[in-house]
Amino acid sequence: MKTIITGLTLALSLLLGACGDDTDADRIYINGAVITVDAHNTVAAALAVRGKKIIAVGSDAQIRALAGPDTDVVDLHGRALLPGFIAAHEHPAISAVFYHFTDMSGFSHDGADSAWQALQDAVDAASAGEWVYAMGLDPVLLPGLQTPTRAQLDRIAPHNPVFIISQSLHNAWVNSAALAAMHIDANSPPPGEGSYYGRDADGGLNGALIEKPALEPFLEPHKSPLKVIPAYSAVLSDLRRAGYTSVVAPGFNLPPLAAHWASLQHLQPHIRQFMYYRGDNLKYLDGSPQAGSDYFRVLGAKFWYDGSPYSGSMVLEQPYLDSALARQLGIAAGSRGAAVVSRQELSADIADLQRRGWHTATHVQGDRAARDFIAAVRQVWDALPAAGREAFRARRHRLEHGLLLDRDLLPAMAEFGITPSFHINHLYYYGDALRSQLLGAARTAKILPVKSAFALGLHPTLHADSPMFPAEPFSLMQTAITRRSRAGTVIGADEAITRAQALRAMTINGAWQVGEEDRLGSLEVGKQADLVIVDRNPLTTPAAQWRSLKVEKSILAGE
Repeated sequence: MKTIITGLTLALSLLLGACGDDTDADRIYINGAVITVDAHNTVAAALAVRGKKIIAVGSDAQIRALAGPDTDVVDLHGRALLPGFIAAHEHPAISAVFYHFTDMSGFSHDGADSAWQALQDAVDAASAGEWVYAMGLDPVLLPGLQTPTRAQLDRIAPHNPVFIISQSLHNAWVNSAALAAMHIDANSPPPGEGSYYGRDADGGLNGALIEKPALEPFLEPHKSPLKVIPAYSAVLSDLRRAGYTSVVAPGFNLPPLAAHWASLQHLQPHIRQFMYYRGDNLKYLDGSPQAGSDYFRVLGAKFWYDGSPYSGSMVLEQPYLDSALARQLGIAAGSRGAAVVSRQELSADIADLQRRGWHTATHVQGDRAARDFIAAVRQVWDALPAAGREAFRARRHRLEHGLLLDRDLLPAMAEFGITPSFHINHLYYYGDALRSQLLGAARTAKILPVKSAFALGLHPTLHADSPMFPAEPFSLMQTAITRRSRAGTVIGADEAITRAQALRAMTINGAWQVGEEDRLGSLEVGKQADLVIVDRNPLTTPAAQWRSLKVEKSILAGE
């Protein structure tokens, strides 16, 4: 990896930035490690900004020469300056819906007793008949947790409807009062699309809700834009503090005008948003994805083919292991999961969006799901003429999550122009459980083939899928580099990537996936000055310490 910028490259960068315009820089950054993430992974010492754009990258002396009497000089004191991170797959609207839910997660509690006490405190504080909502319940992340039954929740809250969504966001638990309030009983029809209500041995409802169609009616009161907007704005601010200057949001989203309004601070956008809508909100796919602004664009549609590894709805070639954890999660012996839609339906949806000029992003977790997804895409591909195939490849359709994406499928993805975004911290938080109790060692060793995706030029990205996991960029990158679980187990070491690749997966590759690589994702002359200041140079920090790196400030469009 080339890490020191050459004198010739510096001179060319300065010449291009200054040519035809001799005004001073508005702001310069000096005395640091400017990690450009350009094609050569160049590292410089300083950078100059005029207006919203980068005008020069170079040495301290060269950049100081661009300063005038009114130029703001930022001394980095050896800190690192990087491109603003691009959150490749996060859910700010869902995070906003859950923003005021009682937190029962393993990120806030060290065991089950503490989590249950948080719920009891919320019930005690509620008036009789008032709904109590909670989130984050997870038997892997909460030591000693037994997933709740309807009867247990009835004892905790005899006078209040209770709804608890899992950390995976694909299943939930409710009590009798909640079921009655939603007019759901043992005779209710299945909610559809691979979703169902859990039942006990006698066929009665046990309070479990599996997959989104079962969950969504319970969440509907929290989805009102007027209720969500203030929390949505707070979530975007949290992303900015984490170092993100752009966010890609596939799935449930606010209406475009509401999302754009919620992103404003002092009437100016404070993050870039790229949206993929789903369900009823596909009505916003009117016109073309080229419409929009520098800060907000609707790109296309989000589809689900399968579900979560932790609700039993991930579609597998071979069954889940029959283990204590699998049974606790409600995964039946011999289960291979179930698709949310048919392969033919998915193929038709992709073909329709391609014809209309829109992008698609498809949720795919299991190995069989990935194989079916590629078959669905191939069906579209085979029906296209040569020119249509080039247009399809150029559209950059996406595969989301890819837990058990088989390396053998990556060449087909390269052929079709499909680009993956990997839910990498499955490995960190759940790797040991996948290995010992859900998938077994052989399958788990093959999860999340990030290095192979880089090798084939698929421009892979990393994401947290927040609110499932915290949207911490250096946590995602450390996992991709070290391939270590939270317990320290190395999983799939042959798919570990380099530090430079990890940075690319959080910056320029994210820009490429949304067609913005000419404006965003690297620190180069003419690009938007979306920047992040980090307390140390990641490239000289041991990979095992990347979670300790601190984002000190993010800057959008020069600010």
